[in-house]
This record gives sequence, structure tokens and C-alpha cells, in this order.
Amino acid sequence: MLEHRTPFDSVRALMGDGTRAPERAELRVTPIRDRGLLLLQTASASDLQAALNAEVGLTLPPALGTTTLDGRALLWLAPAEWLLELPAAEADPIGAALTRRLSASLAAVTDLSDALVSFEMSGSGAAEILMTGCSLDLGPDRFPTGQVARTALADVPAILWKLGDPDRIRCLIERAFADHFLEWLGGATPGT
Repeated sequence: MLEHRTPFDSVRALMGDGTRAPERAELRVTPIRDRGLLLLQTASASDLQAALNAEVGLTLPPALGTTTLDGRALLWLAPAEWLLELPAAEADPIGAALTRRLSASLAAVTDLSDALVSFEMSGSGAAEILMTGCSLDLGPDRFPTGQVARTALADVPAILWKLGDPDRIRCLIERAFADHFLEWLGGATPGT
């Protein structure tokens, strides 16, 4: 029997779980590993800020923005809702510490590390290709560095985060939809 090989086999090997990620000349897809994700929800931004100051030193970002410090990032998702990205080994201890500090507040700290998968899209065509699957304008004037948005991307819920380089966008997708997203990405064509 002949073995069928695709250009995506090398990225599938990197992911290790059988999930494929496309490679194209204008787009590079890199799975992001060893990152923890904590969803922070609270009715008191001042209580959350005090807890963050004590545990990670991050300040709450403005709407649609991010703050970063020492390999950690805090992403604004909605009023009273943020996503803390940090090294995976820190997710449990920092999640527990934030929960303790927020125990007197109306707040929740939820570990989403296993619920979401992260991919970094890079290359000159990354934004244009992603725009074919969502209603956002991801051009540099409309989606600047550091901006975060929730959207439907390839018909699945996604969080998009524009990283420091204008040609790098982090996509966070629910793990259950990762294969669908990557299949769509492999067939997406700019300008369609």
C-alpha cells in the first residue's frame, strides 16, 4: 500500500497528538505548548488588580488590549473577564493563589489550559488568510500589536491576539474544534 504524505506531516509530528497544522509559503503555523491559561472573572477590578499585583505583577489591560511581563500575558476578553497566559507549570500554583486572594470577592479563576489549543500564525499572508474566515479587519491599522478579539473563525469560537511582530497572530481555539480549524486553514485562500 502506498503511504500518502502531505506538506503538513512535519507540523503534525511537532504537535504529537495527531492534530495537523498547515504550512504554506505565505503562512507558518506553530503550535504553542507549555502555556497555562487561567480565565479570570470578577465583579471587582480593583480586587483583581490587587491580587495580580501580589502574584504576577501584571496590570489590567485596557479594553481589547494586553499587558505582558516576564513571560506572562493578560488579555482583556470582555468587561470583567480576562485571560492570563503563563508558563504551564505556574498555572496551578498561581490559580490557587489568585483564588485565595479573591475569596472575599465575587470572582472565579478557571483553568482553561486543557480546554484551548494555541497556534501562532506568522508570515506575510497570516492576517489576510485569517480574515477569510472571520468578520474582523486584521490589517495593521485596524488590529494593532497587542490587540485581542473574540470572534467566530472558520465557524468556531476563537480568541485572536496580535503579537509584537505585525505578521504574528496567536489563535486560541477550543480543543474540540482544532481539527476543523486546521482543515479550514489548509484550504483557506486569500481574497476569497
